[in-house]
Amino acid sequence: MGVSYNIFTSYFLDKVEEYKFIKLPEENRTQTVDGYMKRACSQFKRICKYDITNGDDNVREFPINIPAEDIDEIADIISEGMLVQWMKPYVYKQENYENMLNTTDYSGYSPAELLNRITGAYKMCKKDFSNMMKEYSYNHGDLSDLHI
Repeated sequence: MGVSYNIFTSYFLDKVEEYKFIKLPEENRTQTVDGYMKRACSQFKRICKYDITNGDDNVREFPINIPAEDIDEIADIISEGMLVQWMKPYVYKQENYENMLNTTDYSGYSPAELLNRITGAYKMCKKDFSNMMKEYSYNHGDLSDLHI
């Protein structure tokens, strides 16, 4: 018995509310969210004590057994990484930069302010993901590998 991709997907969708995911056909939504998951897993793979890189995309699961006491923590960390991946296109959207450069006044409702807030939220998500991975590493790391 493996670990289903749906666990990570449900954690991610619980954290994000976006109309785009509701109107997308399920197959496209699954493909998009699975892409976020794979990129988050690739960042977490060096730290995680389970092999979360060799998923079977046909059955949408990882061929590993993760105990119930660990799966919630790992799913929470990976879903946080999925948030970072989801937010990245909003930060690097060319239209936002063009609007910012054309805005003459920097008001609370300007496109420049919107980009500033999106960038701030992205940085906060990225920092949260990094801190969660560090905490996981601290709590589950093996110090015997260190040659002190």
